Amino acid sequence: MRATWDALASAETAVYVGDPARGEDELAGLFGRLGADPRGGVCVEVGCGPGRMTAALAERFEQVIAVDVSPAMVERARAAVTAPNVRFGVVSGERLDGIEAGVADVLVCYLVLQHLPRRSVVHGLLQEFARALAPSGEAFVQLPVLEPGARPLAWRAARTLAVPLVTRLSGRPDASAAFRGVRLTAGELDEGLRRSGLRVLGRDSGPDAPYRHSRDVFLRLAHGL
Repeated sequence: MRATWDALASAETAVYVGDPARGEDELAGLFGRLGADPRGGVCVEVGCGPGRMTAALAERFEQVIAVDVSPAMVERARAAVTAPNVRFGVVSGERLDGIEAGVADVLVCYLVLQHLPRRSVVHGLLQEFARALAPSGEAFVQLPVLEPGARPLAWRAARTLAVPLVTRLSGRPDASAAFRGVRLTAGELDEGLRRSGLRVLGRDSGPDAPYRHSRDVFLRLAHGL
């Protein structure tokens, strides 16, 4: 994951992590579609990338802890966001290394989980979200979820086999599993939430995600099932 995103940090990041000019609007849209307008306290931003949402988070919260798997992305974010209430860090991608348990009044993870290469990594990060959240904290999370039916499952199986081959043949970081990611079914997502001890306070789904056989799902999560 780190090698993939370090390589992409030197590319046109608007293509891979979203248009930086839309970061503030997308953040407001994430909160709004889930019926929330959180402000104050500590916010943990998981997958800050080059910082396209970080400055907007800094205006809402007293402290922002913005982390990413890629040191190169974090350096870009540091250069772009100079707010004094932001602390940047690098994490392994499977754990929120250096994030204290119970520190986050709010946790935001947007355009990140769809890039994780395995279901176990997604489930592990959900557990990390729960660990990082304060007792009354809330997480705001987006991820694409596989549509039901045999055809999407068959497509996922074929894709899982094809991605490593395409990566070897092309050598392109955006062909790798760490960019293409895994698609969870609704049942697999629910299982991950159950294991993490997180309950759903709010859920919304967007139009078809820009991924085959998937829909974007937006979740507002808190402790306790």
